[in-house]
Amino acid sequence: RSPQGIGCYMFRIDDAEVVDATMHGSAARFINHSCEPNCYSRVIHVEGHKHIVIFALRRILRGEELTYDYKFPIEEPAAKLPCNCGAKRCRRFLN
Repeated sequence: RSPQGIGCYMFRIDDAEVVDATMHGSAARFINHSCEPNCYSRVIHVEGHKHIVIFALRRILRGEELTYDYKFPIEEPAAKLPCNCGAKRCRRFLN
């Protein structure tokens, strides 16, 4: 969180581009990570513009949290971010 209490909502499009939805963006910015997600993300191109789209991997029940695998790049052990997704096969780290 930032000093103003605002979360950080970044999505890497590719090696050169990151979308910052911290101040502007859809409700999709609140989708959490899971090592066993019920959704996945894709970047698609529509009329020359890139869009992030979230697809369901399976039927999602009413009230169920939407999740996808953030797939953060592998980091050095000292820079590991703990994962608290609670999945049976949790990898223990986001990166």
